[in-house]
Amino acid sequence: MPAKIYPFPSTEDQQVIQTAIHVFLTSQTGRARDTMLKTIRAVLDRYRITKFSFPDYVVEATRTPGYSVVRARKYVTGTVCPQCGEKLYGLSSRVRILSVQERRNCHLVTYGCRCGKVFAKQEQC
Repeated sequence: MPAKIYPFPSTEDQQVIQTAIHVFLTSQTGRARDTMLKTIRAVLDRYRITKFSFPDYVVEATRTPGYSVVRARKYVTGTVCPQCGEKLYGLSSRVRILSVQERRNCHLVTYGCRCGKVFAKQEQC
């Protein structure tokens, strides 16, 4: 019997993705990151889609089966979180890298802060 194709991620499944990201950002553990990426992919696979957009970010399936990536839709130019002012860099920073898109002249880095904000910044190559 073929797998059922759902027409659109339900509100509950959208909340599952958002919660997975929130849990990683607040706990900032390797296990939570792995769970976040696999949870996002499971929801995308359930609907047989490769990408889904939220106001601050887009989640996408990767070529690696079972994994996904988070890409920010909002960009910053400074060196602090736009929501809480946490510094992006430093050993004690509460900001984590969610993904990196390598480009020819610069890299587009998606950051996530413990306060829950997801944003991107162009970084020098």
